[in-house]
Amino acid sequence: MEGYEEFRLFWGDAHTNIHGEDPNHPPLTKERLRRTVKAAEEHLDFLPIAYYPFECYYVKGLLVESCGPRERFLEDWKLVQEAVAEANKPGKFVTFLGYEWHGDRRRYGDHNVYYLRDYEPLDSSESLPELYENLRERGGIAVPHHTGYQVGERGKDWNFFDEELSPFVEIYSSHGSSEGCDTPFPMEYNLSMGPRVSGGTVQDGLNRGYKFGIIASGDNHRDYPGVWGNGLMAVFARELTRESLWEAFKKRRVYGVTGDRIRLYFSINGHVMGETFASKYPVEIKVEVVGCHAIDRIEIIKNGRVLYTYNHSGRWKVPEEEGDLVRAKLRVKCGWGPGRHYGFEKVECKVWKGSFELTEGRIISVEPCFTHFGQALRQVSERKCDFTFTTQPRTPLTPLLAQHHRLNFQGAIFEIEAPLRSVINLRVDPSRLSVPFRDALRTERVLALTEEAEELIREQFGLTREEVENPDVFWHNAWKMKVYRAIPYEGYHARFSHIDDDVERSENYYYVRVTQLNGQMAWSSPIWVRFEE
Repeated sequence: MEGYEEFRLFWGDAHTNIHGEDPNHPPLTKERLRRTVKAAEEHLDFLPIAYYPFECYYVKGLLVESCGPRERFLEDWKLVQEAVAEANKPGKFVTFLGYEWHGDRRRYGDHNVYYLRDYEPLDSSESLPELYENLRERGGIAVPHHTGYQVGERGKDWNFFDEELSPFVEIYSSHGSSEGCDTPFPMEYNLSMGPRVSGGTVQDGLNRGYKFGIIASGDNHRDYPGVWGNGLMAVFARELTRESLWEAFKKRRVYGVTGDRIRLYFSINGHVMGETFASKYPVEIKVEVVGCHAIDRIEIIKNGRVLYTYNHSGRWKVPEEEGDLVRAKLRVKCGWGPGRHYGFEKVECKVWKGSFELTEGRIISVEPCFTHFGQALRQVSERKCDFTFTTQPRTPLTPLLAQHHRLNFQGAIFEIEAPLRSVINLRVDPSRLSVPFRDALRTERVLALTEEAEELIREQFGLTREEVENPDVFWHNAWKMKVYRAIPYEGYHARFSHIDDDVERSENYYYVRVTQLNGQMAWSSPIWVRFEE
């Protein structure tokens, strides 16, 4: 799209919290940090590590979290500094040094601090204005996150904000969405900190006239970066280096997605996301989206309200005739499996070693959808990709355990180009599943490892299928692979323009919100337009 030609798109998780030793985490070591970095290198382009300088401990049996600095945090910080410096590989994988600010979060809201350079200090400023002043001298930035909680109870207090030092804000994470009060995705995953209310939301900040970009990132606390479903950050930069990414950070050429790596291009009169410009009205808004599933709708938000909705559902159809090659995306997801709440004493992780192969055509790209350690994708030829997925034991489904529930699922999205007569062969030893491409464009299916479930129940309970009154238990505890319906290119690609000639006020902000049929979303950074007579 116009304005984006000189940039490349890079993906990262700007909120992977690394803890020191406490009741829920082992001691921080170089090995732990290297494991985190290695996992990030497998499916991300950059990683700003957010060391978490807090410790949990018990007071007469009550679990509390520390406030303020501790001497042992400096020992952890030294390890983090060394690991970040060691892992940075310009052009291949980029790291940034960072931490979660441990000043008065309750008063000012939570902020992650990131530096361009290595070996910067762990700041112990109590107030946000003091932190801002120190960062101005050191060249760091502070990123507000989960801003939509109650102001004064860890929500963002917009009375204290510096556009230069906080160039973007985290709109979505494992907590949910802080976009606004009447916007998609609630903040109900963390039942301790919720609910979302007015005052600190992203729209509250924009409506005050502040200029900042929008990102999403995980707020993950289990060492694994880039958990699918918890949020990712997209950056339009010229090259994969710290300096180039940092320049994009400061220019607000960033956006956020919930999980799927939706490619989002948004411009107004040729100006890209993050920019401010003056114009006479009307203005032309252009949007292009390349999704990972069927696109449902794309909304242009102006000054906190929906200006225009483009509905993509119903604008495309499944190819019917043999002939030209068909481009499509097909998602495979593994998980489900035995649940501990059924009475199992021990449930092991499931390691899926297999392959995705076409009889005709080619694999264009493979997008990882990973949530935990032990995953790998390797395209061995134009038509074949080998994979290893490691799925975790299942937990009961409650909002409080939403993050842990996601660990149960691993998968990938295969973008292919093939004739309709091609066959997709999925192998997971000892099982096989063959799906004609023509059928894959119309139906979903599942490969259930019920024999493994029967064997596990026989081993742990001494029960055969004949001895169990209700056979549901075998299906309920079977590991499963779901093969989603393949979506043709016309379903996951959309492009349109819209003319706005309504001048609401002298300066207006616009941003784009994308929703796929599978619920995955993206939010662009805003563009600000000053209207002149």
